[in-house]
Amino acid sequence: MSMGNTNASGSAFGSSFRSMLRSMYLRMFLPSIISSLALAVSNVADALVVGNRIGEAGLATIGLATPVYLAYSLLGTGFSRGGGVTHSRLTAAEARDRALCHCRRICRGLLTAGVMIAVFGNLFLGTLLDVLGAGQNVPMLRMLCKEYLQPIITTAPLFFLNFLLYFFVHSDDNPRLASLGFTVCSILDLALNILFVLILHWGVKGAAWATIIAQAVSVLILSTHLFIGKKGILRLKAILAARAPAKEVRASCAASLRIGFSSSMSYLFQFLFMLLGNHLLIAAGARGAMDGELAVAVFDLVMNISFVTVSVYQASSEAMQPLAATFAVEHDSQSLQYVLQAALYSGLLLGLVLSGLLAVFAGPVAALFGITTPAGQAMAIPAVRIFLLSTPFSGILVVLVSYDQSTDRVRTAALATLLRSAVFLLPVTLLLGLFWPEGFWWLFLAAEGLTLAVMVPLQRYRRKKEKGGRIPVLTCTMTNDNRELGAILEEVEAFCADNEVPPGTGMQMQLAVEELCAVTMAQAFSGKDGEYIRITLAAEPGPKYVLHIRNSAPYFNPLDMKMEQARKDMTSEVMDSIGVMMVRKKAKSLSFRNYQGYNVLTVEY
Repeated sequence: MSMGNTNASGSAFGSSFRSMLRSMYLRMFLPSIISSLALAVSNVADALVVGNRIGEAGLATIGLATPVYLAYSLLGTGFSRGGGVTHSRLTAAEARDRALCHCRRICRGLLTAGVMIAVFGNLFLGTLLDVLGAGQNVPMLRMLCKEYLQPIITTAPLFFLNFLLYFFVHSDDNPRLASLGFTVCSILDLALNILFVLILHWGVKGAAWATIIAQAVSVLILSTHLFIGKKGILRLKAILAARAPAKEVRASCAASLRIGFSSSMSYLFQFLFMLLGNHLLIAAGARGAMDGELAVAVFDLVMNISFVTVSVYQASSEAMQPLAATFAVEHDSQSLQYVLQAALYSGLLLGLVLSGLLAVFAGPVAALFGITTPAGQAMAIPAVRIFLLSTPFSGILVVLVSYDQSTDRVRTAALATLLRSAVFLLPVTLLLGLFWPEGFWWLFLAAEGLTLAVMVPLQRYRRKKEKGGRIPVLTCTMTNDNRELGAILEEVEAFCADNEVPPGTGMQMQLAVEELCAVTMAQAFSGKDGEYIRITLAAEPGPKYVLHIRNSAPYFNPLDMKMEQARKDMTSEVMDSIGVMMVRKKAKSLSFRNYQGYNVLTVEY
């Protein structure tokens, strides 16, 4: 059985509750959009500056080297994004020590992989260049690729550390610092590219070192969260000292990797896609179908534009993820639906505007990346505009995959990634590259459109099927009005009766709702209008009954109220603290968390 939302004050409060959710989402979205756009600038900085300085050969070099960055993103995102989602879930469930041990284990695994890449990448650099397409038959591109890639490979652990810090800091209730780190990184990357490449004439090696230095500065900024941060639980000393059952930590890490790699596997397929595309275009040039090196440069231009367009949808997904993970733990389906809609609408609104501008100014954008010849412009302009037709489809898929990851629908997320990045993309690329290289750029629209055509009906079927199997949940909302509390208590009593909750446990849950809501209104709201309390009660398997009470007051932790004052005088605060003590004594656990400026009390019976 699943009970719906109850709004004690009717539609007016419904509007207020939506306003609260909108505020929570925007707090996450604004830093995320800044960091995502900054990351996009960082991703295109090398191609932009090198292409401007060296021309189409420089842009082709960056294109041939891009699979290395995709390999970094595969591992970095696979460990870190899943780690961030799992960290949000564990902290929402008040499993502090397990969350800290999980963070330590994930970091150790990814940094070890970084060291191995640095060692073996240098030992087999020549073989790597052959695999990337910079073979002996293109000596100029091979030389440029070697100069660019060697320092990037040597500093692989630094890139991975930046991934880890960004996603964990973002999920540890500090999205502003995460945004600051990546924004500074991106701006510095572009500035140093201009200095090293355009002013000092260091060429592609200068572009590589600009990226490395920017990554190091980002790591320094994000690391402050581990030492002097005031939000979240991640502190270096606590991470190193935490202890939790090894079996539970392994389970958390396994969940992280399933979540992360269900999304980051797309980078593996992008890696294969870039390799396949580069080799096909060079082969088409060798057989006289087109200018192969120019086509590789245009291909890199299109991919760099994709970094910019997808950043908007990634920002909406990153803003949604920790909220969706939290609401999923609370079984708050109404709030989950709202944040999904908010992510889709905000992503599409900004994404369509951005794509429209890029389509209008496709020629100047291509020239900005160093494609200035008439032949280059003739190939680049239609390629860019054809690609941009696919961006709304890809954006919707990015948001849906992120939502499925956050709500533990890992298989559905993995299926969408597989369809989009391999089942449709690679065969379409191969067919167009072999038989119609002039129409190569239609591959994006074909792959994204086919994936969405499969996933939308599948998502609807999956949600319809899940609706009948949900655990019993009651969600209620009330304003700062004691008269509404009686109606809420009646809803709780009815829920307990309908779900055969033991009478003693039912009475204790009613007491918890009454006392914790009353103390919030008396001590935190203090008569202010426009505040709210959100109550979610779930009957989980076990049986286990979990009560979540979230309020919009400024920081207020009723567990901090001191009982010693009762000996002096029986003030209202003391009476309220007695009520909290009674709840705490009877409950299996009672914990407090302040997340994104909202106070959440979790009571378990």
